[in-house]
Amino acid sequence: MELTKELYELAQFSAGTMPVLSVYLNTQWRDQHQRARATTFLQRHIQQAGDLVELSEAARHSLDNDLQRLTAWGDRHLRGNASPEAPGFALFLCSTAGLQAEMPSPVPFEDEFVIADRPALRQLARLDEDYTNALVVMIDSRTARIYEVVLGGVALSRVDFSNQVPGRHKQGGWAQMRYQRHVRDRIDHHHKEVAAYVTAYIEEHPKTQVILSGQNPIVANFRTFLPATVTANIIDTLALDIRDARQHVLEAAQEALARHEREEEHVTLDILLNRAGHGGLAVLGRQGTLEAANAGKVHLLVMNRDLRGQ
Repeated sequence: MELTKELYELAQFSAGTMPVLSVYLNTQWRDQHQRARATTFLQRHIQQAGDLVELSEAARHSLDNDLQRLTAWGDRHLRGNASPEAPGFALFLCSTAGLQAEMPSPVPFEDEFVIADRPALRQLARLDEDYTNALVVMIDSRTARIYEVVLGGVALSRVDFSNQVPGRHKQGGWAQMRYQRHVRDRIDHHHKEVAAYVTAYIEEHPKTQVILSGQNPIVANFRTFLPATVTANIIDTLALDIRDARQHVLEAAQEALARHEREEEHVTLDILLNRAGHGGLAVLGRQGTLEAANAGKVHLLVMNRDLRGQ
């Protein structure tokens, strides 16, 4: 899922005087009590929304259609014994304006039900900020396996490569040297093929981070075929077995992404504190930050995710 693109499109959306329905649900449950919590939350808010009276006839018709669609969605996803497809769902509806977006999430949302003149995007924006897409490229001299990891935890696809590279040769002398060159040429051809795929992917998804895995000499050779636009996105090199199970690869990718995020956060904080301490273009504290925001001078806002207003 191209979350940044979807988020941008939703941020530009406006239905004018028509109501927009935004629903976030925690669909991660381990028993029927947790399932009942989500079902009760949705049913209660659908009922309350249906009782709204301060709406025009057109707005009422649009909202009623959306509530019917939401009720049908709940019947499909929340009832019965089947597990939901994802730990969280965000839904945005406005039938009059043709809006119907359903977004699964690899992490649960806080239950939220909003009716407004535009989509409520706080939770989706936080998800986009917290979770980064990545390619996990597992490479050796003959094969490669590439996982597309979305939002830090969902493997959308896997691509495998396999090339015929000769094994060991017992002859010596010039024959051995020619044979070794032939082997190196075949390995290079294999690495070029995989590098071309990764490069094309990054050209289409330039914000995707890259995690490499393999023996050091193999990875070093593979990197020589990657352009600077790709190597700039490499955040870590792991030592995974190319035959590892998908879940193990995902867990390793999540750990690498989390480490990289913490490192970036520390760098950002160091820059912020240094600039604020030397009278530069940075301020600290609630009052100074509010003044800068009200003056339209905020380029980057750093805050504790647990911060609550007084």
